[in-house]
Amino acid sequence: MLSNVNGNVLRDAWLSLSRWAPTRACTPLVTLPRDLTTLRRMHGRGRLRQHAGALIFLVAGLALSSISLLSGCPQNGEDPTPADMALPTPQPPDLPPVTKGALFADCTPAGYSDVVCDTGLRCGFVQVGDAGKEGTLTQCVPTADKPLGLNEVCAFDQQAASPTGGVQRRHDRCGPGLGCVQTEPGPFRCRTLCELRKRSGCKDQLCVLGTLVSGIGYCASADGCKPVSPQAKCGLDAEGKPLTCYVLTDDKGGGTFCMRRQPFGTSSGVLDAPCERSPNCDPGLACTPRSGRDSACRPYCDLPEIPDGGTRPDMAGQIPCGSDLGICRAISGYEHVGRCY
Repeated sequence: MLSNVNGNVLRDAWLSLSRWAPTRACTPLVTLPRDLTTLRRMHGRGRLRQHAGALIFLVAGLALSSISLLSGCPQNGEDPTPADMALPTPQPPDLPPVTKGALFADCTPAGYSDVVCDTGLRCGFVQVGDAGKEGTLTQCVPTADKPLGLNEVCAFDQQAASPTGGVQRRHDRCGPGLGCVQTEPGPFRCRTLCELRKRSGCKDQLCVLGTLVSGIGYCASADGCKPVSPQAKCGLDAEGKPLTCYVLTDDKGGGTFCMRRQPFGTSSGVLDAPCERSPNCDPGLACTPRSGRDSACRPYCDLPEIPDGGTRPDMAGQIPCGSDLGICRAISGYEHVGRCY
């Protein structure tokens, strides 16, 4: 039947009705007869009857579309602005609530903490126990009237008893965000604390040097020493013992640092001895993870120099280490030296 209908009539009818749909989809349907009257005037009563079947077909289709549009119309008092269905609704992070910390409440000085020290207190290191046998905690301690600044020499010379009694506790006078840490090769100094191996808060420094509290480090600049044996550019510690050069990395990169060797259980630190971090190893060795086996101390090795403005030479052929020590493999985050395994 539609093929016999005059195309101009159908076109005019459809345009008239389509002008009604988008502008009146969310208005009462009583406006429809008014638009049909307009339609009759445009085409004449006789011609409208002549093509009634086609027009009824068009009106029915448009009515179904209008019902779909009306289903999304806002009710009285609703915001007519549609929500962006492409984006998920933001959810709050799944973190414990933050509480106020009183004197000597446990806290975390770097990274996320569910405890914020109360007014007049800061989160710092606290030594508990007899001298020489003390343990170190991070707790809310009084902020000094004249706090020490960054890199100033410090000591655990502030004593106070826990509000509930018990052993004496000693803390430092470093300012908020700082902690009293032993630096190499010198004495204890106030340094910016950070979440170990996470660069946030250290700016252009690295967070690779640990403290007496697990997971807490302090910001420091690389020394630029030479880790491959024979090592160079490291001096002596405060006791006159040689320092060792190690490659240490965080989540943003790495650098070389002069440090004292740190004991690890009964490990001797020699070649293939078990380790947890590189400072557990003897000079010239790095703590190296090995597939299917525990980490062990393995030699540092030199990698080809990168030409100015160029890229590292093709290492598809690999670089063998001497004495059947394996292949020199790059250290992630530090492109200048590798480890033999």
